[in-house]
Amino acid sequence: MPSDEFSITTRRENLDRIARGTWDLLVIGGGITGAGAARDAALRGLRVALVEGEDFAGGTSSRTGRMVHGGLRYLAEGHLRLVAESLAERAVLRRTVPHLVTAHQFMLPVCGSNLAMARMAAGLALYQGLALGRAVGPARLVSARRARSLEPLVLPPRLAGGAIYWDCLTDDARLVLALILDAHRRGAAAINHAPVVDLLRSGNRIAGAAVRDALTGRTFEVRARAVINATGPWSEKISAMAGRCALRLRPTRGSHIVVARSRLKTHRAIIFSSPRDRRNLYLVPWGKHTIVGTTETDYAGDPEAVCATTEDVDYLLEAVRATFPGACLEPQDVVSTFAGVRPLLDRPGIAAYRVPRDYRVVEDPPGLISVAGGKLTTFRRMAQDAVDLAARSVGGAAAQQRCRTAGVPVEPPGEKASPPVEGVLRAAKHEMAVTLCDCLIRRLRLIHELPDQGLSVAPEAARLMAPILGWTEAERQAQIEEYLAAVAQTRRWQARLEQDDADRR
Repeated sequence: MPSDEFSITTRRENLDRIARGTWDLLVIGGGITGAGAARDAALRGLRVALVEGEDFAGGTSSRTGRMVHGGLRYLAEGHLRLVAESLAERAVLRRTVPHLVTAHQFMLPVCGSNLAMARMAAGLALYQGLALGRAVGPARLVSARRARSLEPLVLPPRLAGGAIYWDCLTDDARLVLALILDAHRRGAAAINHAPVVDLLRSGNRIAGAAVRDALTGRTFEVRARAVINATGPWSEKISAMAGRCALRLRPTRGSHIVVARSRLKTHRAIIFSSPRDRRNLYLVPWGKHTIVGTTETDYAGDPEAVCATTEDVDYLLEAVRATFPGACLEPQDVVSTFAGVRPLLDRPGIAAYRVPRDYRVVEDPPGLISVAGGKLTTFRRMAQDAVDLAARSVGGAAAQQRCRTAGVPVEPPGEKASPPVEGVLRAAKHEMAVTLCDCLIRRLRLIHELPDQGLSVAPEAARLMAPILGWTEAERQAQIEEYLAAVAQTRRWQARLEQDDADRR
C-alpha cells in the first residue's frame, strides 16, 4: 500500500510505474471528474493511472464559486431532473466528504410583489421536497424588514422579503486533491504536469496515450485497456487526436472577483441578480474574503489563458452596487480575480447562461470514453457513469465490479497548513506541489487570500521548496517569475482602467 508521502519522489515512482505494463484504465485529466473517476476505479480494484497536463485542479476545478448546491435557480428553468440529481449528490458528498463539504446558510432576496413571494414559497417547498428528506436544513420566507435586519447590506430596489435556506460550500481545489490522495492510497498512480501528446491505437481501438513529462521533457507511452477523457474544456482537443469529436462543447468564461470581507460582509451566502440581464449571481463568504461571481460569456480562446476582463469586473461590481448599495464597492476594492472555462455541452440558439448543466458520457472510438458538461456537485455521478462505461468496454472481471464511491468516505488528507513555512513544506512533501504556482495558487490559495496576492512570500516559498525539488538558483528564479506572471494575469482587467487614468492625466 502506498505511503502518505505524495512528493516529487512519489511522482517519479508513479511515472515509472505508469510507463511500464498495461493498465486497466488510463484517466486523462486531474480535475474533479478525472480525480473522481480514478478513485472510483481504484475502489473497484482496477489498475488505474491518471495523468494531468498541468496541476491537479489546475483548470476549471479550482475556479468555481465553491458551492456544492442543489441548483435552486434551475427550478425556474424547469430542470427538475437536474435539481433532483444535484440534491441527491449533495447528500452523498455530505456523507462521504464531510470535512470538505459543509453546510452553510443562504439568503435569496425576493423583489417585486406578494406574488413573487408566493412563487418563492412554492419554489422552496419543491426544492425541499426534491431533497427527499435529505435537506441540509430548514427553509423559510422572511419579510423585507426581517431580511434587512438579518443582512443589513442587502438593500435591492423593491425588496419584498427573502428566502432563507441551506446548501453547501467546499474548497474545490482541496476536494480534488483529497480524491487524488485517496485514489493514491488505494493503489492508483497519479502524476501532474504530464500532458498527453497523442493517443495510441490497436486496430480500431484506442489503447493508451503518449505522454510528455513537462518537468524533464521525456515522452513515454502508457498502455491501457480503456481511456477516459476527463479534460473538461480540453476534451475536444483530446478527441481530435483520435480523429473524432465525440462531444461538441459550448465553452463559457465564468469570472469572479475577490474582495476583503470587511468591505462586503454578510452573515450568509447571498444569491442575487444582475440589474442588467437578471442573471442569478452569488456572494460567498470565504474566510477573510468574499467571492462574487459569476459571469457567463461564450469563450473561444485558450483555456489556459482565460482571465477576468474589465467588462466582467464592471458587470459584477454593477450588480453588487445594486443589491448592496451600502458597501460602495469600487474597482480598487478588488483584491484578486479568477476565471475558468466551463465545458458545457453545445446547445445552439440559446444564451450561454441558459445552457443546461447536464452531462454526457460517450465511447467513440472504441476504448475512448469522453465525459463533459455537468457541474461540480454532480462530479461523482459523472465519474461513476464514465467508469461504468469503461469497465464494460474492457469486459471480463472489470465489468463485474460496481461503483462504491457513494458509500466509502474519502479519508481526510490533512488541513491546509498556515503559510508560509508549514504550508509550503506540506504542499511539497505530501501534496505533490512541484512548482511554486502549484503551491501558492492551488495548495495555499495565497494568490487570492493575501492583500499583495502572495508576492512578498513568493521568494521565501521558493527558497523552501528548492532543496526538496532539487531546483538550481536559475530554476528557483524561473519559478518566481512564473508566479509573477500568474498574478499579472489576475490583474489584466485593470489595464483599461490604468489607460483611462493615463488619458485623464
